[in-house]
Amino acid sequence: MGDKRRPVDPAAGLESDSSADLEDAFDRISDAAYSLDYELQSIAVNDRARALFGRTGDDETTAVAASTTETIRSLFGDAHERALESQQPIIVEQLHDTTGTWLEARCYPDETGVTVLVREITGRKEREQTLVDGNRRLRSIVQDAHDAILISDDDGEIVAANPAASELLGLECSALSGRSLEEFVHDDYDVESAWTALREQGRLRDSVSLSRPDGTERIVEYNAVADVLPGSHLTIFRDVTDNRRRERQLDRQRERLAALDHVNHVVREINDAIVDGSNRAQLERVACESLADSPSYEFAFIADVDARSKQITHRVEAGIDDYVETIPLSTDADDPAGRGPAGTAIRTGTMQVSNDVLSDPSFEPWHEDAREHGYASAAAIPITHDDILYGVLGVTSARRNAFTDEEQDVIGQLGDILGHAIAALERRRVLLGEELIELELVIDDAVEIFDGPSMSGRSVWFDRVIRIDDEQYLEYGTTAAETFPVVETLVESVSHWDGVTVIDKSAGEVTFELTISEPPMIGVIDAYGGYVKSAAIEDGDYTTTVRFSTGTDVRDVVDEITAVYPGMRTVARRQVTPPRESIEQLQTRLAETLTDRQQVALKTAYYGGYFEWPRHSSGEEVANAMGVTPATFHEHLREAQRKLITAILEEPTLLDRDQSDDP
Repeated sequence: MGDKRRPVDPAAGLESDSSADLEDAFDRISDAAYSLDYELQSIAVNDRARALFGRTGDDETTAVAASTTETIRSLFGDAHERALESQQPIIVEQLHDTTGTWLEARCYPDETGVTVLVREITGRKEREQTLVDGNRRLRSIVQDAHDAILISDDDGEIVAANPAASELLGLECSALSGRSLEEFVHDDYDVESAWTALREQGRLRDSVSLSRPDGTERIVEYNAVADVLPGSHLTIFRDVTDNRRRERQLDRQRERLAALDHVNHVVREINDAIVDGSNRAQLERVACESLADSPSYEFAFIADVDARSKQITHRVEAGIDDYVETIPLSTDADDPAGRGPAGTAIRTGTMQVSNDVLSDPSFEPWHEDAREHGYASAAAIPITHDDILYGVLGVTSARRNAFTDEEQDVIGQLGDILGHAIAALERRRVLLGEELIELELVIDDAVEIFDGPSMSGRSVWFDRVIRIDDEQYLEYGTTAAETFPVVETLVESVSHWDGVTVIDKSAGEVTFELTISEPPMIGVIDAYGGYVKSAAIEDGDYTTTVRFSTGTDVRDVVDEITAVYPGMRTVARRQVTPPRESIEQLQTRLAETLTDRQQVALKTAYYGGYFEWPRHSSGEEVANAMGVTPATFHEHLREAQRKLITAILEEPTLLDRDQSDDP
């Protein structure tokens, strides 16, 4: 190739006629242009090139031309050589430091040299840099984003994922590539319908549960955009699992608070019914209807249990009809129908719950019933007082885990409240009933049972038993003065006798107060709503007369007492009708009993405000009004009060009928 090249002096080249002709041709080109020979010596440069490289034709000199040539070589020399060597066009970009501009050179080689077209591309380079910077920031945002970002193709396969997506789905980004997004979506989500909606609408927002390879699940909200690039679809997932859990916790807390409020309302309804003097049936009806009317519960019922046959029978239902008669119920632990909440509650005397009835094996006999009536939880609450079972309260709820924590504690109190109220009603029936069942019971050689002192030839009479609380009782009695020391010794022998206190000694007799804790016999009698009319120890034998309402199963009473005192026997059973005095009769009896001065003292004290609190008149002021000394006034008043209380508390002679000795 050397014989085809003609060396050209740089200065001479720029001044030659041929270069002038070439420059004339270059001047007709809109871009800056120059030509170099095979030795990379300048042949021609147009004005646009001179201007682009910081030189103009007005100050053209040999030195300037050489400087321009040097600038060209410094900027694009390497490109010239590569173009000549490869004999292929080359495009290069270069920053011109002198002017601070970006230039693009298109080099077109041939066997004799290279022709170069140059244009300024500063604006384009700035735009490209801006795009690069933007893309870099975008990649950084995507990589650092807390939300999971996935790109999938038309087949639903993942083609790109950010680190948050890797963490969400539990796989490395490289492992996600090529996997189908559908494999992570929970089975209950209709992926096909969602995909169709996305393609039709272009965007889709929804929430879905994702299943990770380790078996855990995450709840996400997603925003999908179709065809962000042709055939590429963007989905952004936000993990809301913790938020949803907190929301569910708050919902459950609200449900529990509402349920607690509903149960407390039921308690208030029952208390109101007690205050209003409702009978047992009315109390049970109020309890069931209040529960069934509550949004927290589906229905409620109260069932009774026959003590001997152990059969469970219907008493009251609300929110449902004929329920107890149509479902299997039993108290037998060997019967599947007896291993559910109701049967277990009856046997154990404790509240039983099933907080997810459809997954509870012991609730299997009632699974179909739960589906039919739409309840998810069930509770059985024994209605008891003093270990006496009055029935079982059943409650159902559509909520799973309804009977937990505070709600279980509060609703469990309904059994105690109803039991206490029913027991009180039974005692009231005994005290106010027109007909009562009276039993005479005897424990032979009772003192010997406790290894007590000999009571031969001695007698102790017990006049009244008063219940202080669930465990403590006070019993009042009298005995001969010489027998009282033996009673004190007997107190030390009887485990449930805590102590004895002398109240009065007169006429050779001692009136005493006996403190008792959890007495076996009296506790049973009290639990069944009965009371002790009289009792005595004579020659070491203990005899007592007790009374119950006519609805009491006295066989159960006798069985429970006999379990404690096997030697006890029933010597008589009869029905009695206590006479009831009217207010007028009571006033007449008091008028006959009180002396004139006692009546004056009582009336003056009453109308003078002596019994008010704070008192309107002092004892001295009332005494002055009566014209007597304060001591005389108090003597008359105390005696009048004693006779009044005696007339109210002491029972008149009983009228017995049906004097049968049926044991």
